[in-house]
Amino acid sequence: MTNEADLSHLLGDESPPIHFPNGLIGLEDWKEFSLISHPEAGDLRLLQSLQDDRLSLILMDPRQIDAGYKIAISDVDAKTLDYPHDYRGKIPDDLDVYCILSVQDEPFFVTVNMLGPVIINWEKRLGKQVVQANSNYNPRYPLAGSETAEGGE
Repeated sequence: MTNEADLSHLLGDESPPIHFPNGLIGLEDWKEFSLISHPEAGDLRLLQSLQDDRLSLILMDPRQIDAGYKIAISDVDAKTLDYPHDYRGKIPDDLDVYCILSVQDEPFFVTVNMLGPVIINWEKRLGKQVVQANSNYNPRYPLAGSETAEGGE
């Protein structure tokens, strides 16, 4: 018989719970998540709902796509994250920022939402998805399979 401890090498490392007071965009009912990393997944993370095990999102650090990726955290966003001030610029060391990947299988195509990053304040265990207003970032930035989606170029 297999117990949960025996499966830890398959599931990866799970973070403490993260509370998203507003949920995520389009998923406002789910507010408790955990971030799961696995050595074989490289830079990818899984944001797993603690309220519904069927809900998980694939995340990655946007700096893997754009080394100069910047975020803007408004006063309202900073308050939700219990972060001491608003912030506009390079990602501060005391926050983690991830973007959500979307995978379509027919045809295979992967996009990254660079416009609506997920920001985590680990000190307070709070998270928020923040839409970057006045940004040139794309909510469907092509990551993989773009040749197929753009007509085979």
